[in-house]
Amino acid sequence: MANIRVVSVQLMAKYRIVTADEVSRQEWQCYVDRHENGTVFHTPYMYDVFSASAEYQAYAFFTLDGNGKICGLLTGFYQTVKPGLFAFLSKRSVMLQAPIFDDSEALKLLLAYYLSYAKRKAVYSEIRNHYLDNQYRQLCISQVFKWEGHYNIVKNIPDASEILWKEIGRKRKDGINKAKKFGFEVCANTDMSAIDTFYKLLKLKYLELKLPIPGKLFFENCLRLDTQSSCMFFELKDASMVRVSLFAFVYGGTLHAFYIGTDQDQEFLRKRPVDFFYYEVMRWCVTNSVTHFDWMGAGKPGKEYGVRDFKLQYGGDLVDYGRFIRVHSSLKYGIAKIGFKILQRMGKV
Repeated sequence: MANIRVVSVQLMAKYRIVTADEVSRQEWQCYVDRHENGTVFHTPYMYDVFSASAEYQAYAFFTLDGNGKICGLLTGFYQTVKPGLFAFLSKRSVMLQAPIFDDSEALKLLLAYYLSYAKRKAVYSEIRNHYLDNQYRQLCISQVFKWEGHYNIVKNIPDASEILWKEIGRKRKDGINKAKKFGFEVCANTDMSAIDTFYKLLKLKYLELKLPIPGKLFFENCLRLDTQSSCMFFELKDASMVRVSLFAFVYGGTLHAFYIGTDQDQEFLRKRPVDFFYYEVMRWCVTNSVTHFDWMGAGKPGKEYGVRDFKLQYGGDLVDYGRFIRVHSSLKYGIAKIGFKILQRMGKV
């Protein structure tokens, strides 16, 4: 115990932990911009978006060195999945991307500090990793996080549309060629008026999937607070009617495909509009200096997942950075998992 206390004192002497209101927004943004693992989800912009959305409680913790320089960042949000009488059973903490840091000491202190707060606020914590190296893995395991496999697909966008076409699988090419016969158009849109149609389509899709989605205000905040053209809609129009709408973030050369809403009419879907839609979005990436397309999830290993097979037909690397889960209350966590499945079956998610 004495040795542990000595190490802790040494770390505290070298670093200190502060919250979002104690750092310069400019220094925060610069740290994310220059860090090799920095993403839009680490930025002050996304912190402000979550803070402005009633269903979330945003947090950001920083490690500062003796000169006040940022050396580590961990950011995410607390969310009550099912408000109401049993809200205390469904409050979770989510980091949409892994923490970023300069050295292991900075992250070790950051994780310990975070957990001292999270255990009183959430049933469990979840880190959705966008990278995974041995140093990061061992530090999380030392803080009693459990790793669970979870796939993602990240596609390198080529320099030319001709190369993009060659990288696409036969099934998707057949779908794209079929869709071209129906005169669909795909375009980017950053106007606030696009939200209404997008959200209507999103609710249709997620009603089928029986999964929760953010409130409409969240997407409005994304557009309202965006000062660097980080977010936009990609829309597929059928006879001037928007029938597919993707909400995406573009940052640091990567397009993150965040949420998509699709008209669920089966006659429409048989025309293969979605095949064509993603191809056109990737063609937009080619001409707009976007180097990577992040699908943001491809299911769990060991489970068949048709969506994963669909995405892989566009090319790209299947990676398993997985997720780190830290359960703060085993009893509440067990009850919450059972309750969520019951609500899904009842269609009340």
